[in-house]
Amino acid sequence: MSTVPTTRPEVVVVGAGVVGLTTAAVLADAGLRTEVWSADDPSTTVSAHAAGVWTPMSQAPLSASLAWAERSLREFCELSRVPGSGVTLAEGLTLTPLDSGGHLPPLTRLSPDLRDARPDELPVGFAAGLRYRLPRIDMPRYVVWLLDRLTASGGQVVRRRVESLAEPLATAPVVVNASGLGARDLTPDPAVRPVFSQYVVTDNPGLDRVVVDTTDQRRWVSIIPHPDRVHLGGVRVSGRDDDRPDRELASDVLRRCREVEPALVDARVLRVDTGLLPSRPTMRVETEDRAEGLVVHAYGHASGGVTVSWGVAHAVAALVIRR
Repeated sequence: MSTVPTTRPEVVVVGAGVVGLTTAAVLADAGLRTEVWSADDPSTTVSAHAAGVWTPMSQAPLSASLAWAERSLREFCELSRVPGSGVTLAEGLTLTPLDSGGHLPPLTRLSPDLRDARPDELPVGFAAGLRYRLPRIDMPRYVVWLLDRLTASGGQVVRRRVESLAEPLATAPVVVNASGLGARDLTPDPAVRPVFSQYVVTDNPGLDRVVVDTTDQRRWVSIIPHPDRVHLGGVRVSGRDDDRPDRELASDVLRRCREVEPALVDARVLRVDTGLLPSRPTMRVETEDRAEGLVVHAYGHASGGVTVSWGVAHAVAALVIRR
């Protein structure tokens, strides 16, 4: 990772989360001299420690987010065949209320091999569910792979805190604002709000299937296994800007996940991962002409960063290339 740029870049991407790194890789692949500016090491971002699945969920703007998610799904399915990418295709099960038929979110219908779960595929106490396949991304490995792809195409990461978009605009004619929650002050954009996210991470007692419980509309459960660990979720608190672990919520998530998957009863808790996600009523992917140059905004994805990452990256690249 370089700290001293040697050639003036054509594009500076502000932010080293999954959207920023993916966008930088796509821009570098297109032959543009690309730098990522970030105060944080990419391996320490919220993205780098995320549970890492392409998640069936819908966000505004709906039509655009569906297109971005579909593009990402295709990319991740291809990456599942690339050694070292950290991407695999896993079996998924979403537990649903009995009356959910015909009311599936549009994004759910994109899931490969989607079908109703058979009774013998459901945990004890559940009456309905959906089976499908989905990309599962081991984020620590995947971030390293993204960085390798970026550098192989001539891009680089510069450790630098950005206080104003005027700073990268003084270096490059195009700046991609993928600063996540930082966009609230950097843009500035008061519509950006933090969402507190928390996962309990345990060792893996032999699980391989991703399970999501949506039967209770007030709360949800997610069990996302990787070979050496399992991410147990169910915590999203809008507007909370304190990222310290909440032990009461962690205990509740652990209890509910063990009810769904009894094999977790003896799993050892390794840590509790938390993060503040960048929420916005509508994801922002658009250009802004400034006197100093062009800014392309790409933020506001909340917990859908992985899901839309490749689609957003290609959308941003199209805006940059046709400028």
